[in-house]
This record gives sequence, structure tokens and C-alpha cells, in this order.
Amino acid sequence: MTTEIEPAAAGASSAESLLGAHLADQAGRFLRALPDVDLSTLRRVDGALHGFGALLDPAWGETLRGDLAALVVTLGQERGYTRRLTRLLTAIDSLTCTDASSVPTPRSGDDSGVAVGGAPEPAIGGLLANHPGAPKARAMLDRQLTLARSRSHTAALQELGSARFHSLADRMTLLVSDLPLRAPAESHPPEQLLAYAGRMGEALELTVSRLPLDRAAQPYNGDALHRVPVAADPLHSAHEDVAWTRVSAAVRYARYALEVCRPLLGARTDEPLAGLVHLAAHLDEQQDAADAAEAAALAARTPRITPATAYVLGVVHADQRLEVEAARHAFSRSWPDFITSGWLTDPWLARST
Repeated sequence: MTTEIEPAAAGASSAESLLGAHLADQAGRFLRALPDVDLSTLRRVDGALHGFGALLDPAWGETLRGDLAALVVTLGQERGYTRRLTRLLTAIDSLTCTDASSVPTPRSGDDSGVAVGGAPEPAIGGLLANHPGAPKARAMLDRQLTLARSRSHTAALQELGSARFHSLADRMTLLVSDLPLRAPAESHPPEQLLAYAGRMGEALELTVSRLPLDRAAQPYNGDALHRVPVAADPLHSAHEDVAWTRVSAAVRYARYALEVCRPLLGARTDEPLAGLVHLAAHLDEQQDAADAAEAAALAARTPRITPATAYVLGVVHADQRLEVEAARHAFSRSWPDFITSGWLTDPWLARST
């Protein structure tokens, strides 16, 4: 099947010119936003370098990707600690809530709400309602994460004033005017970009195939969230977390590769891009919950804390691991619909072999 090119891109001279226009647009966004830094712009540049690096000067591309990764990690830490703090304090407030009407109640199979013997069920709140260790646990999380956020803020300011950041800004300026190519004297047809995007789709499909989706597809027991803490093997959880992090990266790279190809495909990218955004939302949710669970576990390992405080932190950790499972379950429900939509096998993507 012959790939139909959008009229707006029909006059494009080469794949290199289309890629250069995309990178120039992203670099311009980055430079216009300074001194603020939009991390999504940096990730899009990294995604384009990753997906279409075969067209670019390899030494230049790898150096730029390394600087981009360092900046994204350093600047993202402060925002990550902010999300973790908000999530954990919200969780502990919910778990200690004494208002029974705001806490999910497990269903026993009897919809009458009456316990055995005809007596009404006691109106209790969250699992940690009135627990003596809750105030200290909350204060500990607040203190530790606020301190970590302050330190990461200092590190971000230092990074923005570093020689590496100024070098990165110089390279982004170069992107606006002169894209360093692997073979400047050569050019490839615009459709070549579709083959590279197809490889990102293949990588995504392969990465998801390695997930334990059969387990994630089990129904999530949301009613028990604030009642029954679930113990998890930390080593097993860490191993699975790494696999899900790889899927997040694969989704991101597939999405950004399609964005580069949008001038060629136009509205045909709308549905797959919307699907990738939807999948990314589930993956971001599970990553935030996994990070929060790790923070709670780290706090629980603080020396000389009371058993009551450690217990509360353990429950908060279990609470967040349940949120991880809930987000992964949602992903497992969304992925089959996405994969059967056919975008990975559509002839216009010109899948590579």
C-alpha cells in the first residue's frame, strides 16, 4: 500500500528537513520559556533524538541526550517530591479520617448494612482512625519530604547556573538554525520517518509483552483500600517497578515519534496519540504511587521511631502499593483496546522488519 502524504507535507524535501523543523520548533519553545524550563519540551527533544537518531550526528546526539537526561532528572526531583508529599499526606489524612461516610466500606454480601444479630454495624472511620502513631508519622513524612524538596530545589538552581546548562542552551540554539546530520550531503524521502516511528511501536509492543498483565488484570479490591493493609515482597515489587518504568519510556517514545510524523499523516495520528496519552496517564499514576510507597518505606526505616509510628507508615506504604496495583489494573484494561485498534499494523506506519 502506498503511503498517502498530507498535502501540507507533500512539498517537504526530505526526512531530514521534517525532523529539523520539529526539533527547531521544540528548541524555540525551550529558548522562549527561559529562565523557566518546560520538562515536556526537553522530553520531546530527547524522544526525537532517540527515535530518529539514525539521521543525526551520533556523537552530537548522544552528548545532547546525556545533558537532557541530567537536566530532566535534576529539575524533576523537586516536582516529584512535591507530588509525593501531597499524595502521602492526603493518604494518611484519609486513613485517619473518623467520618465513616467518607471511607469506603467493604461489602459482606448483605446489602442491608446490618450486622449478624440485627445490630447496626459500628460507624468507624479509616483503618488508622484515632491511631496514636498517626500524628508522628504524618509529621515525619512532612518533615522528610519537605527537606528533600528543599535540597532538590537548591540542586536545580545550581544546575541552571552550571556550565552544562549553558552548553545545553547553546546546543538548543543550534537546533533552531542548523541540525547536525550524520550525512549532510545525503537526504532520505519523508516517508523514512514512518519506518523509524514503526520501530518505536514495535519496541512498545515488545516491552508491554514482558509485563505480568495477567496478574494486573485481576479486579482491584478498592473497597478494602482503607481497611486491609497488604504486605508485598520489596524485591519482587522493585523488579516489577523497573519493568513498568520501561513501559512508560516506550509509551513516551512511541508518542513523540508519532508527533514528529504528524505533518505526514495529519488527522490519522489523532486516535493513536489519544490512546498513548491515555496509557501514559495510567503509567504516571502508578509511578507516582510507587514513588510514594518507597518514601513511606524509607521513613519507616528511620532509626529509633516508635512501633506505633512504624505501623502507621507500613499501612501507608501498603495503601500506596494498592494504588499502584489499581493503576496497573487500569492499564491492563486499556491496553487490549489500544493494541487491537490496529495502529501498530496499519500500512501507513510502514512497519520495519
